[in-house]
Amino acid sequence: MKVFAILLLALYGANADKIIGGSAAANGQFPSIVFQEKSGSFFCGGTIISANRVLSAAHCEQNLVGLTVTGGTASRSNGGVTISVTGKTVHPQYNSNTIQNDIMILNLGSSFSLGSTIAAAPLASSTPAAGTESPSPDGAKTGTGILATVAVDLQYVNVEVISTSDCNARLAYNGAVLSGMICMGNMNGGEDSCQGDSGGPAYLEGSTTVAGITSWGYGCAQANKPGVYTDVAYYYSWINSNM
Repeated sequence: MKVFAILLLALYGANADKIIGGSAAANGQFPSIVFQEKSGSFFCGGTIISANRVLSAAHCEQNLVGLTVTGGTASRSNGGVTISVTGKTVHPQYNSNTIQNDIMILNLGSSFSLGSTIAAAPLASSTPAAGTESPSPDGAKTGTGILATVAVDLQYVNVEVISTSDCNARLAYNGAVLSGMICMGNMNGGEDSCQGDSGGPAYLEGSTTVAGITSWGYGCAQANKPGVYTDVAYYYSWINSNM
């Protein structure tokens, strides 16, 4: 099975035409993806998991005043359905220093009308094996380094699942990848999410099942520095108990 890591850098990263190593997404291709805005300014992504619940990263937490999510579009400049966020459940053991337990559920003030362009993603119940691939939609930049400008159109890239032992090797993260985290990317660099993709989904390839939440990394698309995602399967029970 391959993992389709959808990085939110396409709607959200630098360079309006590409994420790092990715392709442009079509409207309706990723119907569970949303972007979050605070008083009209984009800052994070998320995944619809029910008509009135969105899965995201805890480090994306914001005050609820002026907080919205928009779904049903592959472009921040082209319509979509926007709903206010009225509540949130942040994992009680989220650690902002280690980024462990980087997971949050947003409660919406009203429900999305689910259909072909807006849909809820199923949750992965088992962690994808190393060596599989995942499509990740986002709006990352075409090069490495730090995000410079925010893109408008959603992008996606296929990334490989990398074993925790390889990811934690000295040349990569040296033990920083903890339980509940999963690495995806390319150890040679060139394919990755980036700043702005946080909270967005990584899907199992060929399905709408969400396997990861874009969490953290060192730089963007650099060799031996793959992206690190929250492992949805690890938190499967927690998510369901807080729906």
